[in-house]
Amino acid sequence: MGASPEQSRRVILVGRTGLDAKLRADPDLELLRVRNAMEAIAELGDPIDEHSPARAVVVFGEGATPGVAGRSDESMPDAVAGLRLVDPNVSVLAMTPLPASVLSSLDGVLDPAADGEDIADQIRASVPNAGVRASGQPSQQAPQPAAQQSSPAHAPPAKPSPAPLHDDRVAAVIADPAIALASGQDPVETMVETLRQTLKDATLRLENGHLPNGAAVVWQGRVLATLLSDKLTVDQLARQGESLAPWLAIREQYRRLRLAAYSDPLTGAWNRRYFDQFLAGALAEAKEHRHNVTILVFDIDNFKSYNDRFGHEAGDDILIETVRLLRSVIRPTDRVCRIGGDEFAVIFHEPHGPRDPASRHPTSIHAIAARFQAQVRSARFAKLGNDAPGNLSISGGLATYPWDGTTPAELLRRADELAIEGKRQGKNVIMFGPGTPGGQA
Repeated sequence: MGASPEQSRRVILVGRTGLDAKLRADPDLELLRVRNAMEAIAELGDPIDEHSPARAVVVFGEGATPGVAGRSDESMPDAVAGLRLVDPNVSVLAMTPLPASVLSSLDGVLDPAADGEDIADQIRASVPNAGVRASGQPSQQAPQPAAQQSSPAHAPPAKPSPAPLHDDRVAAVIADPAIALASGQDPVETMVETLRQTLKDATLRLENGHLPNGAAVVWQGRVLATLLSDKLTVDQLARQGESLAPWLAIREQYRRLRLAAYSDPLTGAWNRRYFDQFLAGALAEAKEHRHNVTILVFDIDNFKSYNDRFGHEAGDDILIETVRLLRSVIRPTDRVCRIGGDEFAVIFHEPHGPRDPASRHPTSIHAIAARFQAQVRSARFAKLGNDAPGNLSISGGLATYPWDGTTPAELLRRADELAIEGKRQGKNVIMFGPGTPGGQA
């Protein structure tokens, strides 16, 4: 029997937990795997999409935190504190065995010998430990195993108290970038601004690379940026750089995770998830500012026959080259997306309107599509031998807001209909809706 919606969980496995195979088949668990605690914090702050479960559970395994080999090092309570700053309602579990000093900062432990159904039930039953403080210092009472938590599932957890200041490193300002990250903003910009206000130094700034006359911001032996100021000494800057370094690392991991979540690993094009989200935003913007948005949906004619005849490696080359050719003719604000096997979609979007006031949006897109179509026809692919020149072609449909539709679903459906009509006319055709003069290319 499946869990209720309230029991659905976004489960982030950190390091080597051995739970992937046990939990993968559970439909009520959205399973994500990351390498370390920094990636877990970034993932926690940015769910895959709006349909992701609201409740999150993080499970620490071997290698989850840097430092001492294994997972039982002193940095795990700090990692737990970082997770709670991003989401106070997160449940944090670990695989046994762990020392009491580490266990006391967690919400429970999981038995690696248990079967997948039992572990899934424990994860769904877990609740945040109200005794853990945001500073990362453990409470005196160690948590019970996740399956034996006595707190009711609907009871709200106690809000963590702010981390205390220690030394003169301004470590307490960690809460501001954590909130920024959870809100989809840049945590580093928030952190730098907080430091400016705290230190009363408007000249404080962060620059990329390793620059002279400043303090290098280093994470795990790698220079991420340089902190500069017209008032503070390098030594003073270095102390603040220590508090900035983890947030730069989080931002970098966040960007990598986001890119992986929204891009196609083979071609480098954006994927269907990105297409859906970007198109919805582009149409909302176009409606507000009375701009046009056009989408081109196309596929490669007879692509399956190329795969069957020349092999999947050759087919992959065709897909990769198709994206490269398309990017060479579109504008910087347009988006190339792979939405199926050999099916692509391009969003032609000018957020500030056309640069040339005399140009007409549909007509200019017509010209771009025709130029791309001609490039595909003349492209040469080494793995196809002498059969390549002139043999490849594409068929597709162009639909423009607002003439062909006013919602993403309407535009996509109209573009698909036009693409199918082009196939019926003998392929190697791009059909246009009434918003674009020309009819076909």
